[in-house]
Amino acid sequence: MSDKLSTIRRDKNALKQELEAAGAQFATGGAVRCPFHDDKRPSAGIYQGQDGVWRFKCQACAAGGDIFDVRARATSKPLAEILLEAIGQFQGQSRSAKKQPLQNHPGNKMVYPDLDMLRAALPGQVVLEHIYVNPRTGEADLIVFRCHTQEGKSYRPACPVKGGFILEAPIKPWPLYNQNLINESDTVLVVEGEKCCDALARYGIVAVTNPFGSGKAEHASWTPLAGKNVVLWPDNDKVGCNHMRQVQAILDTIEPKPRTAWLEPSDLELAEKEDAADLIEQFQTLEKTDPEITTELGRIISKARPLGPLDKLHQRIRAITSGEYRAVRWPWQILTELTKALLPATITLLAGTVGASKSFMLLQAVLYWLSENENLAYYCLESDRAFHLTRALAQLSGTAGFTDPDWVVDNPILVETAIKEYSEELGRLSRHLWSSDNLGAETLEQLNDWIDAQAKLRRRIICLDPITAATRTSKPWIADLAFLKAAKRTAVDYGCSLLLVTHPTKETAEPTLQNLAGGACYQRFVDSVITLQNHEAKESRVKMPCGTTDTSHNRTVRIEKARNGKGTGCRLAYEFDRDSLTLKEIGIIMKTEGSW
Repeated sequence: MSDKLSTIRRDKNALKQELEAAGAQFATGGAVRCPFHDDKRPSAGIYQGQDGVWRFKCQACAAGGDIFDVRARATSKPLAEILLEAIGQFQGQSRSAKKQPLQNHPGNKMVYPDLDMLRAALPGQVVLEHIYVNPRTGEADLIVFRCHTQEGKSYRPACPVKGGFILEAPIKPWPLYNQNLINESDTVLVVEGEKCCDALARYGIVAVTNPFGSGKAEHASWTPLAGKNVVLWPDNDKVGCNHMRQVQAILDTIEPKPRTAWLEPSDLELAEKEDAADLIEQFQTLEKTDPEITTELGRIISKARPLGPLDKLHQRIRAITSGEYRAVRWPWQILTELTKALLPATITLLAGTVGASKSFMLLQAVLYWLSENENLAYYCLESDRAFHLTRALAQLSGTAGFTDPDWVVDNPILVETAIKEYSEELGRLSRHLWSSDNLGAETLEQLNDWIDAQAKLRRRIICLDPITAATRTSKPWIADLAFLKAAKRTAVDYGCSLLLVTHPTKETAEPTLQNLAGGACYQRFVDSVITLQNHEAKESRVKMPCGTTDTSHNRTVRIEKARNGKGTGCRLAYEFDRDSLTLKEIGIIMKTEGSW
């Protein structure tokens, strides 16, 4: 039956007769008047593909295909029905009497009695078939077809049902590719894609993958790997590594637990997104023999790093050495060194009383970070965008007068010149600035959603000023706790740093860990607390980079809590410049003579 279908598809005369029956006219030179539109000039033709099948193609209306496609279009019948009728003809039955009944399965799909009929119904040309063999029955649980069409490559799944096959994936959990080979090997590789599995199989290496690529690991059954030595070989990109981490998490739940190891793709001199199959292709390009490639692959797999209790430590060390895990620097060197506040996955509080200049301090830091190309989001819950951009212009130009409407009226030329000079910096800030006039009053729950959305955009720093301006509930202690838990989870999941501006519960008091707005939950869930206190100019014994001296300052920064513990309890002398609305770091205030 399958031979007859193949034979007729390769019969040029059969295609010509089918086209003529549909109304086509063959002109001199092989051109064809298309029967599927009013073809005044012959705009179609027939050709034989590399697979030997003769096909029709119209350049005007895009109609085309083999003899069965032509018949389906001419009769307005589904292709599957045409194929079934053709089989009925070969069996000596009438074409109209052999319509295949539908089976009871999800989607009520057409059942194809055999794989040849199913292949004939697929779009374009089938170039690869990946069969997921059931180790108990030896039959296919799933078949993934790779087809080449005019639109590009296409992947189509099929699975067996009563009476044949349907074009649909099987019920979850899906099987693993090559699961019938797992029992034959003590060590099994997990890769992404059947192509990698097949490439490794040539060199005697058993590899498995879940169907349909990255992000689908949770839909497959990984229990066949229980108790095995498993090497995870991700594609060389972030998506590939994240996918393999998902596989690792699933394997950790299986009993007996597999002994897992990680093969780092960046160590293999692969380009971004390249995989095991690409590496093997490189070896083949270098004209290495099969025994040489087998030896090389064995050497690579033997260097896979065992995963276990120390895995997170290894990941952290690798992230540190690569520069991925780092503390973002403040514009103030000593504060940076003593706090390491802006490490990934952390929350920092900047607290101060009214008039302490904490918003100016944050704005100065934001402008610095943007100049260093840090990706950030800055949400000011009080006042509008123009207010904050005006303050930024004052800091950038070193002229506080921009915040005074009377001064602006008296100095129109200076204002216009400054706006032009700092237009790039102001534009950059504007693109990273949210304010009350474009988002409105927000609850803590809504702010959690905003933080999550910004984290998904890979913001490295996310600032809220002040968090206490959020709409309050009747039970603020519950809302604050829920907010901080969700914010911390987002920071950990995306590796960002959150910076929240707040104040003490009593505005007249110096902020400490005990009197911060939000209470005990802020002490528990934040990693660093920096307080800013304003006061009249006073002299302190200050340790500076060039030595220790008595100096005057009008702001004191206290490190109430530091991520690294080094700076906790330290006080720093700062000077707030009222002409530029910026803070200058002076040094560390000495506790007693001879100590800092």
